[in-house]
Amino acid sequence: MVAVLGGLRGNRDLAVLVVGSGVAGLGAQLTLIGFTTALAGSGAFAVAGLFVAVALGAVLGAPVAGWAADRFPHRLLLSVAVFAQVLLLIGLLFGHERPAVLYGLVAVLGVAGGVVRTCASALVPVATGEDGAAGGHAAMSSAQNTAAVAGIVLGGVLAAGPGVEWAVMLDAVCAFAHLALVVLWLRVDRDPRQDDVGAASSGQWSGWVLLRSDRLLLARVVAQAVVGVAVAIALVNEVFLVLGPIGGTPFTYSAVLACWTAGLLLGPNLTRRFTTPRALVLAFAGGNLVLALALAAPAQLPHLVVNAVAWLVAGACGSVQSVTLNGLVQARTSDAVRGRVFATVGAITACSGAVGIVVAGAVVSAAGPLAALTVASGFALVATLMAVLTVLRRDHLRASLVSPDFDRVPL
Repeated sequence: MVAVLGGLRGNRDLAVLVVGSGVAGLGAQLTLIGFTTALAGSGAFAVAGLFVAVALGAVLGAPVAGWAADRFPHRLLLSVAVFAQVLLLIGLLFGHERPAVLYGLVAVLGVAGGVVRTCASALVPVATGEDGAAGGHAAMSSAQNTAAVAGIVLGGVLAAGPGVEWAVMLDAVCAFAHLALVVLWLRVDRDPRQDDVGAASSGQWSGWVLLRSDRLLLARVVAQAVVGVAVAIALVNEVFLVLGPIGGTPFTYSAVLACWTAGLLLGPNLTRRFTTPRALVLAFAGGNLVLALALAAPAQLPHLVVNAVAWLVAGACGSVQSVTLNGLVQARTSDAVRGRVFATVGAITACSGAVGIVVAGAVVSAAGPLAALTVASGFALVATLMAVLTVLRRDHLRASLVSPDFDRVPL
């Protein structure tokens, strides 16, 4: 941590990107927690609708960000996207009482957020140099996760006291502070118009064909989508679990949810030693098995401490899922096509997450908070079995068909 802080002190541009990402993450959680607790009284589908809007923004934001990042200077694009967030939050402050306005603006905020994250990530190597890019990305990720924990807790305080309007106002202040950092202090830039442009790639669809050509990788992505349903049920259900059977308050809800986010910080350390495809798949299976137990625990013993510990463990398992998936893509693809495969995997997981949230709303409404966690645990177990089957079939021993010469191979 000392080394990271020293690196930030010696690199103003990286410090701006890291602090800006943290401020943005703090504000986003304030708004999300505020509206989650405000909509809890309207039922599971109202809360699920909010999460669907967030997921839809992420799904739409990825291609929009990719298109814009290939055409405009990144510093200018980052400034415009953050300024758009400020305006959208002002609109949300005055129009959030109308559900269509609320869900629509949250989705558009997600699109703008996708552009912001893409530009910031692309500028990190420019600020640090290629050799320091890994450390820069790690610093930015740590800032985002730490700020998210603080935002979740503070969002619960605001929801329990002043109300959701204060949460949105503080989010707007955070966005304005982010804008000031970018406009006044960020100096690095990347202009894609000055880059050498090679032959046009086959785009998103070729990424799907690339993924489909690798049996192990495809099965792993499908398993990720299945466990994503379990996570969606747990997160949509949590506000009803805490405010219902556990008998907590909005602040209690935010504090327990912060445990999940804190658990995300543990995942990279837990999976550092897993590098081979077989080890990565088995780590994913083990993480899902632990996740199933963690989700089932509050259903059997609905107590605040049990819920908090279970969510800390579940957050760590969620991080293991993401890290092992990225590691498997890294291990099974070549440099020439890895970007396309990563983009396709991201689009699939985002879409499956949106579907999972819709399923979560139906499950929570039909089964209730306690039974919904049992259903979520079942989905995690199914994902575990899917991963184990790929190992038993020895799919990890099959050579990957994702090669640098893919574009020249007839399909």
